[in-house]
Amino acid sequence: MQTNLDSHAKALPDAAEAESILRSCVHCGFCNATCPTYQLLGNELDGPRGRIYLIKQLLEGEPVSDRTQLHLDRCLTCRNCETTCPSGVTYHRLLDIGRAELERRVERPVGERLTRKGLRAVIPRPAVFDALLKTGRAIRPLLPATAQAKIPKHAAVPAKPRPAPRHARRVLMLEGCVQQSLSPNTNAAAARVLDRLGISVTPISEAGCCGATDYHLNAQDAGLDRARRNIDAWWPAIEAGAEAICIGGFWRCVFVQVCGA
Repeated sequence: MQTNLDSHAKALPDAAEAESILRSCVHCGFCNATCPTYQLLGNELDGPRGRIYLIKQLLEGEPVSDRTQLHLDRCLTCRNCETTCPSGVTYHRLLDIGRAELERRVERPVGERLTRKGLRAVIPRPAVFDALLKTGRAIRPLLPATAQAKIPKHAAVPAKPRPAPRHARRVLMLEGCVQQSLSPNTNAAAARVLDRLGISVTPISEAGCCGATDYHLNAQDAGLDRARRNIDAWWPAIEAGAEAICIGGFWRCVFVQVCGA
């Protein structure tokens, strides 16, 4: 793909990386076959290829709008597209660069900004999220059907006790922000399976949100700060011999996989 970045884009810290990623795309469209939003909506601009074109237009100084923002916002950052790309396009990095730049160029409506700040304030705090979830469940019958569908009807089954650390082999576990409220048994079950395999989970109380909520809502510096705090909290246990950081799977926390950047 040919590129012609404007002077503003060329001054960005990630300009060279963005241009390299854009040029590696051959717009074959294989990515659309595994993109959930493209499969659901059938809109070229809601697939990876279309979003790459939108980011290209942004970085080349073409007009952008809230419609551009909408199509980039709809991406789940699941990276399914990267598994089928024959050219090895690192789409998620281009999306990060594009979203951050678009956030600077297109101002969101006040209501949308408040909603995003609210999500960033609530989701990384398990106690706050749990309290709001319980409140929502209590008033669920009074809410519109669309809101009811988003709130679990029944409380999650309480987690069974975890085995106490007793093995020489140790791992760490990222607990997840909402998993403790929505699926508390998942991490407990993982700890029991690991215990049966002769591996104990070392609890790290200082660890918290992985940073994905902030990062994917375009507060990228705040997300990276959370990731760094977790690394600082984990590091003594890693130096003491912890073999891995386990992720239970509900909230997935795939952001941990890219913290090295």
